[in-house]
Amino acid sequence: MEIREFEEAIRKDDFAVGDSFWLDDWEFEVVNRRQQDGLFCRDAAAFKWELTKWDFLQVIKDNHPEIREPEEFFNRHRDDLINYFSRGFDALICECGINYESVIRDALEEVIGKDSETAGEKNEI
Repeated sequence: MEIREFEEAIRKDDFAVGDSFWLDDWEFEVVNRRQQDGLFCRDAAAFKWELTKWDFLQVIKDNHPEIREPEEFFNRHRDDLINYFSRGFDALICECGINYESVIRDALEEVIGKDSETAGEKNEI
C-alpha cells in the first residue's frame, strides 16, 4: 500500500488484518483492531512472525560448531530446513512454551541426520 492509499484508508477506516504499507524503509502491518468498546478483536491475528535467513544461520552457529560454513550449509539445505521447520509450526502457536529456535534446532537435526546418511559422517558436513 502506498502512502496515498494509506491516507485514504485512514479516512475511510478501511483496513484489514494483514494489510501492510511502507514509510521509507519501514514496513508496517495491520495485526489487530479495536472494537467499539475499546477492546481488541479476539478473532483477529495478534502477532506477526517473521524469520530471516540470519535467524537460521545464528542457530546453526550456536548449536553446530562442526558445520564449518553455516551459510553454505543453509543454502544447500534450504528447502529441507524450511520443510521441517514448517512441520513444527503448530508447536509454535500452541501454548506449550516452545520458541522458534527450538523448532529450527529440530529441523537442523532432521537435515543433519538425513545429510549424514548420504554423506557418511557428520564431520563431512
